[in-house]
Amino acid sequence: MKYALYAILVLLLASCAPKVPPGKSVPPGKAYMEERYKSKGAVDRVVIGGTGTTFYYDKRLWTVKSDEGSRIEFNARRFANAQIFSYDEAVPMTDIYRKLVEGYGLKEAQLLESEFIKVNGEVVVFNKIDGKYGRKHIVILSYGYSDKGRTVITHGYIYKSMLRDETEAEIVDFLNGFVAGK
Repeated sequence: MKYALYAILVLLLASCAPKVPPGKSVPPGKAYMEERYKSKGAVDRVVIGGTGTTFYYDKRLWTVKSDEGSRIEFNARRFANAQIFSYDEAVPMTDIYRKLVEGYGLKEAQLLESEFIKVNGEVVVFNKIDGKYGRKHIVILSYGYSDKGRTVITHGYIYKSMLRDETEAEIVDFLNGFVAGK
């Protein structure tokens, strides 16, 4: 019974993912995508492993907790946390949210939102995921980018009970510091 529920959950999550034909970075007919840029206060930066990708953040709001190259952790003032993961494999952008669901071992995970956007000139996938981490419900907001045999996932998470519009806006503003390397 437990495995049947997991299979149904995986099928439901897969049906929510944006559809992209193989070899295409943006769905056809999507001439306009929302564009986002890093904030003026995001002047401090970290380099993400050997990916050529840089991440800019505002150190008045976020602090680097640990930097291992392929995994960088941040803390924020408002009980939010953030991490950047990099993988030496090209994960299809429509499947990037699954890496987060698996990585956190989320139970009852739901993909609430998924869309392609441009961040600092590069197409990324934005995902909003809700799930149970341990006994607490969390919400994860993420940007995912994949090309040339690598994948980078920048995400922020917070307990669902603490998520407010202004907190979500701060996390998205933080995520906007993502600058993909060519």
